[in-house]
Amino acid sequence: MRAISRRRNRHGRSQRSPLFLPGVPARASWKDSFEQIVAWNFQEIAQRYPEVTQIEVAFEDAPPSDPAPWEDHSVSLARHFSASKTVGLKARIVLYRLPIHARAGRSTFREIGAPLHAMVRSLLIQHLSELTGISEADLHGKQF
Repeated sequence: MRAISRRRNRHGRSQRSPLFLPGVPARASWKDSFEQIVAWNFQEIAQRYPEVTQIEVAFEDAPPSDPAPWEDHSVSLARHFSASKTVGLKARIVLYRLPIHARAGRSTFREIGAPLHAMVRSLLIQHLSELTGISEADLHGKQF
């Protein structure tokens, strides 16, 4: 039986430990940051209009590659689906993370003035308005 030998970097140029520990905000992935941005914007709107809490908000990495025949064949940033009582599904909004990042760039949760925050907010407001019938100007309210 042969002993397992560990190679040692004699010049000290290798990474000794992770740069950020797990759970530290700086270690959050772009996906986690996007989820926080969506949740924060939705929560801010829901505080003023509690009826929007009946709508589910989700996100996926990319839209499906085969759109329905009646849909526009351009890249969609978000879609909304009405409630279906026969199947028992709530109304929902799906945001597509990668196309949104491609247009607005990436930013962290703390960069509130970044274009990503504005785009996520405008997409949420547009689709919430279509699902609830509340005007976009009312949903927009004051922005932080």
